Amino acid sequence: MTAPPPEPLAVVVTTPAADTVEVRLDGEMDYETSYEVIDTVRQLLRSHRGVARLELHCGGLTMCDSMGLSALLMIRRLAESDGVRLVLTERRAALDRVLHVTGTLDHLSGTERNGHGHGECAPSGDAGPG
Repeated sequence: MTAPPPEPLAVVVTTPAADTVEVRLDGEMDYETSYEVIDTVRQLLRSHRGVARLELHCGGLTMCDSMGLSALLMIRRLAESDGVRLVLTERRAALDRVLHVTGTLDHLSGTERNGHGHGECAPSGDAGPG
């Protein structure tokens, strides 16, 4: 029996305010799809100068592997270099576990002890499987 094919990743971008860009992620963020997310964010930051907040809505992420985690870390670096605050919202329990186990939750949430973080993580409160 073979494993089902990976779920494609849908990336939907909205600009709800002049200083905010939202990116909704639905599907699997893995080796096949993480580069798309990085490229999308890179282009958004170039085309939306003056943006202060980048929100990644993660409620639709069904899986985030090591490449997906790497993509989140790269996105944080891109945002930070442009002075943009990264916010991870609607996180599922599975993503929280990955961030916690890898020790990246504080880094991605901007709560490092040195106080230089620009990101924040806003969980959805979903304690169910993710």
